[in-house]
Amino acid sequence: MNIDKSICPVPQEQRPINEYLALKESFSFSWTTEDEKVFYTTSMKIYFIFLILFILTFNSNNGSPIQIFTYSVFGVSSTLLIFYLRIYLGWTYIYTRLMKATVAYEESGWYDGQIWVKTPEILIKDKLAGQYQVKPILNKVKNVLSIFLFCIIVSFYLICFFK
Repeated sequence: MNIDKSICPVPQEQRPINEYLALKESFSFSWTTEDEKVFYTTSMKIYFIFLILFILTFNSNNGSPIQIFTYSVFGVSSTLLIFYLRIYLGWTYIYTRLMKATVAYEESGWYDGQIWVKTPEILIKDKLAGQYQVKPILNKVKNVLSIFLFCIIVSFYLICFFK
């Protein structure tokens, strides 16, 4: 999306739509743009791979299988909660930049912050991208985060119960 410099003084890499496209293409975020079935399947695969690794790690201790499984679920859920929270915050930043009517930017990097008011055409394009491209990603990641939080709470309760 090439916009004339006289219309938009914001540098190319700081324009919200270009930030969205860059995040969409980055390795750690690109898989979240897949459809729901692929996203949830990938999330489950990641979870179970980490769960197996945690079980093997905790299995070296002499504990009951239920304790080992509970500690592993707690560890995996906590670890992945942080990972997915980072993804959620990245997409939230982009969503906020797309939905705002103004763009804060730096021209030279010497703390000369400027604010540009988007034209109606650019604002409409950005809001459409935010609402129909980024918002569904945020909802998927939010669902997975809530599942991880539930697993953390239940496993923490079970850890306290088995002591």
